[in-house]
Amino acid sequence: MRLRAAIPAAIFAVALGFAAVAPARAAIVERVVAVVGEQPILLTELRQRARPFLIKIYHQVPAIQQKVAEAEMYKELLQKLVDERVVAMAADKLNVTVATKEVDDAIKLKAADLKVPVADLLSEAAKQGLSEADYREEVRRELLFGKMLETRVRSRVRVTEDDARDYFKKLQVTERKGQNYRASMIALPLGDDSKAARALADKIVKQARSGTDFISLAKTHSVDATRAIGGDLGYKLPTAFGKSIDDPLLRLDKGEISEPLLSGDRLLIFKITDRPASQLPPYAEVKDIVYARVRDEMLQKQIKVWLDELKSGVYIDIRL
Repeated sequence: MRLRAAIPAAIFAVALGFAAVAPARAAIVERVVAVVGEQPILLTELRQRARPFLIKIYHQVPAIQQKVAEAEMYKELLQKLVDERVVAMAADKLNVTVATKEVDDAIKLKAADLKVPVADLLSEAAKQGLSEADYREEVRRELLFGKMLETRVRSRVRVTEDDARDYFKKLQVTERKGQNYRASMIALPLGDDSKAARALADKIVKQARSGTDFISLAKTHSVDATRAIGGDLGYKLPTAFGKSIDDPLLRLDKGEISEPLLSGDRLLIFKITDRPASQLPPYAEVKDIVYARVRDEMLQKQIKVWLDELKSGVYIDIRL
């Protein structure tokens, strides 16, 4: 889970005690900011976990925006603490634990990934406001969450070839929204017998996709003014026809034929005759990356579903 550094939110002032300086004689009073089951989450715990994020805010966010950034950060962090507490309770019921050696090994692996000694890794954590004990506890929570995902969530994620291709098609559509394209069109009147018109439209689409010359089909059947030139529309904007037509056309590659599309009292059949070269690599070259992205998106959705399921049977009271 990630905490954003700065997102506009309602102004957050004295609730956490950071916005005003209390008189020197005032005592610091502990406060419960949330209850999960019968377990409280205390203000001191929230403040302690917030230290690395506060450091980032103070270094990266303009002073005038810092209070707003703090407010949103605390809101998200508290939700993370609630999620962690719910997961920990579920782990206890399943006897899922994290051994000290697992934490040690995970820290060594993190250091190896960064190509630094463990001591340097801990030193960097200290600069972010985390003591060694704090950092080890953070790693332990990550490992516990990972174990619970393995046993309860990952089995729900199944990425199919259709899922991956649909994701790639969405990337193409996004790119094409900024590109003009060239198309040809066949327009058929619906007339009084819409069933017959649709049957003819389906027949023309089948013929065009089977290799029959689109220009010839347009000259034979189209009632549009472009009939004489084989239905050629020239280059069009990606927003030329309105959403109900534009969206299906954005999904078509060069040379592909659309399904019959309803526009007023006409059925329209399009062929994409030219598109700018794509900046995206061919699907075959990035298939593994696409699968990984789709899997991650599905996993994030399933994590939310799983957390909601865990919370459904737990008393939760947010007091921040």
